[in-house]
Amino acid sequence: MSGSLPSLPTGFEYRLDLSRHVTPRLLRDQAIHRWFYFPHSFSPQLVHILLEKWDVPSGAWVLDPFVGAGTTLLAAREKGINALGIDLSPLSIFVSRAKTRQYDSTEICKGLEYVEKAMREERMVAIDRPSRLQRAFTDAEYAMLARIRQAIAELAQSSRDFLLLALLRTQRQFSRAVPDGGWFRWRELPSSEQAIWPTFRRTVEEMLGDLADTRPYKGLWTAIRHDARALTSLATRHPFLLSGCQAIITSPPYPNRHDYSRIFQIELLTLGLQEQDIFALRHHSLRSNVEARAPEYALPPFDSPPQLIETLNRLPEDADRRIEPMLRGYFEDMNAVLYATYQALSPGGHLALVVGNVRHAGVMVPVDVILLEMGMRLGYRPETSWVARLRGNSAQQMGRYGRIPARESVVILRKGDH
Repeated sequence: MSGSLPSLPTGFEYRLDLSRHVTPRLLRDQAIHRWFYFPHSFSPQLVHILLEKWDVPSGAWVLDPFVGAGTTLLAAREKGINALGIDLSPLSIFVSRAKTRQYDSTEICKGLEYVEKAMREERMVAIDRPSRLQRAFTDAEYAMLARIRQAIAELAQSSRDFLLLALLRTQRQFSRAVPDGGWFRWRELPSSEQAIWPTFRRTVEEMLGDLADTRPYKGLWTAIRHDARALTSLATRHPFLLSGCQAIITSPPYPNRHDYSRIFQIELLTLGLQEQDIFALRHHSLRSNVEARAPEYALPPFDSPPQLIETLNRLPEDADRRIEPMLRGYFEDMNAVLYATYQALSPGGHLALVVGNVRHAGVMVPVDVILLEMGMRLGYRPETSWVARLRGNSAQQMGRYGRIPARESVVILRKGDH
């Protein structure tokens, strides 16, 4: 490697050939994967690399406790490996299920014909809606979207999920509310209600084209709504979680204050959540943003590792007072996740965490090193950790404190054989 690269902690190595694999860039051209993804999604190729490195056999079980948009599930399916995804976000669960469901293209086409017929009838729909949807769509646009959504809701699930996901993709093109990385911005657009139906139909046809290139699969790939900090409570419903999972591949939220319940509020409202439901989701999520709260149930005991204590002590006095409790809460939550995943893994099983270091008030938080130390305390053995990318910092951080590269890493751990 070039001598200009920063030195790494013990057990870490540069794998900059994987830089595109820890971003959603490769998903844009991947059939089905491209239907929907999040700003911090990783690539299916990374999942394949890990499964092959660990020699995970066909028919084994893989778990993703922060399933996001279902990348791990789809990538495992491509290898004939069963996979279960878990997430607290109803949007993540819907998208992951919709992307992994096996469809009959004929049924999808019949569903599209039904929706088209309903659109010709020009059914009346209510356009009362929350203020955020009022700002995102004009009344005429919202009425068009609502008519499509109402007709889709009348279909059997075999085609409903497919068409509803196509609608989520369609409305993004017309929404004035734009997810922009980890933030949310508004844009000015003219009213374009007449373009919505042709765009929706074209989106459905493109997604059907992706189905034409897939083969039938035998196995189980699904996602359920649950808290990754309490995986053990799922064991009765999913017996393989009683030390029967061979691999866990996931990317927990980064402690960067990004609130995905706010960034994807338009999609959550479209799926039928009320604003109070979204507030509850925000409060119950992993404590990676300042509005998340401690769970109401007891977490495993947690002693802050020395690296975390040192980092918190370096925060300046003028730092946002919400940062320190957020970081403490984040690592307490991740300790619960690491504890639960250790219980779920079979002896000799592997865990890969795609994580990013973050910077607050000029202080770099070595998330990868802290999580590695926490995992070892719980009994994990370190394999290696790949530094896939060196990211910049936010414009605000760089403007005030200068640029310091932040590692984006794949932390790889192993459960002992006994």
